[in-house]
Amino acid sequence: MSNRRMGRPMDPEIQNALLAAAEAVMVGPGFSQLTVDGLVRSIGSTRPTFYRRYLSVAHIAFDVIASKFGTGEPPSTGSLLGDLETLQRADIAMFSSDLFRKNLPGLLESIRTDDAIRQLYGDAFVARRRENLGRVIEAAIERGEQIRADWDLDLVSDVLVGPILARTLLPGTAVLDDDLACVTARVAYGVLSERRDRRPGGS
Repeated sequence: MSNRRMGRPMDPEIQNALLAAAEAVMVGPGFSQLTVDGLVRSIGSTRPTFYRRYLSVAHIAFDVIASKFGTGEPPSTGSLLGDLETLQRADIAMFSSDLFRKNLPGLLESIRTDDAIRQLYGDAFVARRRENLGRVIEAAIERGEQIRADWDLDLVSDVLVGPILARTLLPGTAVLDDDLACVTARVAYGVLSERRDRRPGGS
């Protein structure tokens, strides 16, 4: 997200040029080659021009990703399972893209070491996606679907995102595909279902 400061209005053409230059690096060599000097040189600008808009390359990388994938509106397929599958397909498409895949390790390191990036990513990306998940669960409850009363949004989100992250980051793992979207959606649906309250041998 941009580092907006008081002063004369920002030139949108420079802003767009910086974003385009950053995206070109991100889908090419990736985050490790994303530098302030490289970006401003590519658009014929200066470091102060960059820093009037962004605190770091991690901030502009976040803006590029957010502009391409955003958070969108929660799906409304008419069933919770259908909504979960739709959410998973969207996330798998995002994680599979060169833009996300080539930059995720570097962004995760920035999140680990930079409090501002961690808060930005948490508030503007993770939290909004969890809000969408919570909204489709609430909609399912309103439709009368059988959802356990003590459902845990964080747990369900982890069930959905965990396998995608593992396949993205760990070497030798299976591909991100529609089967993964469907299986993880069904697992999350099972976690949410009241049937989870039943115990072996119970009624």
